[in-house]
Amino acid sequence: MTMRCRLPHGFVLIELVTTLILIGVIGAFAGLFLYNGINGYLASKRNSESALKVQVALDRISAELRNVKAEPKPVFAAKQITYQNDIAAGNRVLQIEDGPQGPGIYLTAGGSKNLLIDGVDVAQSNVTFDATRNLDNENNNNEISSIRVAFRLTEIGTPFRVEVYPRALITYP
Repeated sequence: MTMRCRLPHGFVLIELVTTLILIGVIGAFAGLFLYNGINGYLASKRNSESALKVQVALDRISAELRNVKAEPKPVFAAKQITYQNDIAAGNRVLQIEDGPQGPGIYLTAGGSKNLLIDGVDVAQSNVTFDATRNLDNENNNNEISSIRVAFRLTEIGTPFRVEVYPRALITYP
């Protein structure tokens, strides 16, 4: 009498199910890890692009307002300033509005309206100035010591502000 030994000829169903469950759990953790990494990268990229866009706009606004001429006097409104500067002839208007290309800060020069930065929360942004007495030691006029432009981007929500000290002594309008 010979004894026959039965050797397994393949996987049992329970082994296959267990393997699939383990691969699924490992895949879920790997997917979660990749998802968080990609979201972090995209948020960092978006913030970096916004910061660069804001920096370019702030630099341009500073260059424009630093060279404001004293005559004719600049005209200030809540969300705009009309002025002339040493860079180019003619009236220039820096305004925060919901313009043709969406809400943003626009510079109008020579009849052409150019967008400096888009995505600005128009309700939370303004152009203001500070007046200080007797910067040039004269007794009869107040001068503007600084011009402030403050705005908030809707996508970030962080307020940005630039304070510019004009080179010319501009009397209070």
